[in-house]
Amino acid sequence: MISTDLPGDDIQQEELMFPGFVFTRPEGIIIDLRALMLVEGGFELFVDRLFAGGMRFSGLDYAAFLKLIYDADWLEAMQGKYTEAKIATKITRFSPQRQALYRAVKLLEGGNRAEYVFEPVSLEEAYEEPVYGDPGEDGIRPVTGYLSKTRQVPTRLDFDEFVADMWLKEVKFGIDADVVRQAIASGASARVTIARHLEPTAGRDAEILEICPDLRRDNSPKILRDGKADLKMFKNRFPQIAKGKRLLKKVPRVLGKPGYKVAGDVIEPKIPKDVDLHALAAAGTTVEHAADGEYIVAALDGFIIHDAQSNSISVTEKIETSGGISAKTTGDLVLGVDEFIEHGEVQEGRGVKGKHMTFLSDVFGNVISQDGNIRIEGNLSGGRAESHGGNITLCAHVSRAMVRAREGEVTVHYCEHSTIVGRVVRVEHAVNCEIVADEVHADVVEGCMIAAEKIKITSADERRGRETLVTVLIPDLSVFDQSIAALQKKIAEAQASSKAKVLEAEALKSDQEFTKYLGLHERIKSGAIKLTAEQAGNWRKLVEKNAKAANQLAKLNAEISALDLAAKGFGDELACAMRDRDAMGGDISCVIDKVIGQTTVQTMKSTNGADMIINMPGSDIKGTLQKVDSQKARIFSDDSGPVDWKFKQ
Repeated sequence: MISTDLPGDDIQQEELMFPGFVFTRPEGIIIDLRALMLVEGGFELFVDRLFAGGMRFSGLDYAAFLKLIYDADWLEAMQGKYTEAKIATKITRFSPQRQALYRAVKLLEGGNRAEYVFEPVSLEEAYEEPVYGDPGEDGIRPVTGYLSKTRQVPTRLDFDEFVADMWLKEVKFGIDADVVRQAIASGASARVTIARHLEPTAGRDAEILEICPDLRRDNSPKILRDGKADLKMFKNRFPQIAKGKRLLKKVPRVLGKPGYKVAGDVIEPKIPKDVDLHALAAAGTTVEHAADGEYIVAALDGFIIHDAQSNSISVTEKIETSGGISAKTTGDLVLGVDEFIEHGEVQEGRGVKGKHMTFLSDVFGNVISQDGNIRIEGNLSGGRAESHGGNITLCAHVSRAMVRAREGEVTVHYCEHSTIVGRVVRVEHAVNCEIVADEVHADVVEGCMIAAEKIKITSADERRGRETLVTVLIPDLSVFDQSIAALQKKIAEAQASSKAKVLEAEALKSDQEFTKYLGLHERIKSGAIKLTAEQAGNWRKLVEKNAKAANQLAKLNAEISALDLAAKGFGDELACAMRDRDAMGGDISCVIDKVIGQTTVQTMKSTNGADMIINMPGSDIKGTLQKVDSQKARIFSDDSGPVDWKFKQ
């Protein structure tokens, strides 16, 4: 016979001291939900003390038991419906004899599952066994005494006891009441999963709603007043907005519910993503807190720039786009504004012409500036960046591209297999590139070809067997020398011709009569001698007699003056040419702090500096710099050591 008697059930409820939210009624143990809400963790603490004190519930509502401890949302929702909840019929003692019936429990999978081995159980029962004496005359053996003995009486486990015992063994959550009751009722031996953890409930990320219908660009054809479509214009190519207009609205995030391990440990749900409108409200916008939510509002009249990646929005007076430059979005662009900012990519084959231009993403096409600057914060790959009269700044990776700013500076972070041309080129790291400029400043170059008049390199190395070739462009003084020699020759020839003419003139003046005539001619011309009528006639005859010699002398004197003037002019030109020659190459130099791979440094004569090769394609630049000819002279060729060279005439 199986014993179902639970010792100690006769406890008087008035013997117990309950917290303010627990009280007894004839119908059972009642929880005051409103009072419980005022005590954080109060019911769990009450249960913990109750079970630790050798008490347990009887007629336990296990579902309500779990909700009171672990479901704060349910508890809050109940406030508007009910103020009380029945948890059990009564509280009774949990005797040590009964506690001994329950085995150890095994926590598995990191506390996500609890396993218990059920088996038949029995209680030890004391009884008196009679001791019989010898039979009497009637043959009946009389009872002479009793012996105290014990025996094992089969019994069954109890679900309410099971909950209390498991709590003390750190299984406080997730007991499958139906499975446990069935295992107890069967009385068979079985290994049973008695409790499982609860996964947390996922929340919902905050969202952004676009509430302005004109927020995005509309590339559909513009409809004219007569109803016809203008295929050359977009309906809303650059979206505009008025000050105070609401643009975006925030939908707040919803937090998930926590889960629990079988020991009652909280499994926190993944925190939903939140959105900070202040982070999305870029220049020209502000955040407005209204009764119906948070909004991003336009702070000025202007163009709307909506970044599709970060979802940030701004309002600006300059043109700023984020859709990229492609055949589908814009086609090629010719811009008439001073400043243009593009957040999206420039597609391969597409072209953009403007003034000051900034590209925040990758550029695969061609961007050309007239009298402005170009800045590319993304990569430049396979395309072209060219500025006529401005500077170019490349912040990321340049690959297989052409970069040209002959009248400005080119600043590059990293480039490979590209051609870089500028008045001044500054590069942090270059690999297998052709760089041509008046000045080159580089941190690291590998396998590059560099040509300039002034070169400063921190580290030079080879790249996969390709050496770095540095060419210092020096003036071709032979041109100056030829010009100087020609001027010197002209001066000598003019001086020689002048000297010959002087000798001819002196030969004419060696005739005494002609010399006398010249003296009279000067005195009459100056008025020192006044001629009478008769003397005037004689003078005319004398003039006619010496006219041929006088004309010849005048011609010689004119030729001598012209030759002297030409010689002086040639002398001035010679002095200027000499000064120019002496000034050539005063700041031409090449400094390499450290050579760590095969590097060759050479000079190359050039009549016009970098302009000699500036307009060549990359392949022709390579050929010109690699060609061995009389215009070049090697300065250095080694795989280690510094270079510090200055041009001297």
